[in-house]
Amino acid sequence: MNVGTLADLGKIAGMPSVPSIARFIAARDDFPVIQHGRYGKPFVLDLDAAAAFVREHWRDGRNERTVRRIAAMQEAAAADPQHPLPGLFDHNAQDASAE
Repeated sequence: MNVGTLADLGKIAGMPSVPSIARFIAARDDFPVIQHGRYGKPFVLDLDAAAAFVREHWRDGRNERTVRRIAAMQEAAAADPQHPLPGLFDHNAQDASAE
């Protein structure tokens, strides 16, 4: 077991910022904490278990919203009959017109 503080967890590659992790710990009762930080006492964490927990459960809401927005824009463009180049890449339509 590799024991460390919240700052140590934030230094691990791929982890969110320390304030984000602190909010995440506060929101999740099942976060693997050895000692909660309070009144000048630091968080004490099993760094391996905490990093694995963050990787498994962390959801960056900004990224998810962006992905959903882009997907919606792509669906709308594909369904739009006024798309600037309808059927350009529809090889079946070109084959049928050649006959």
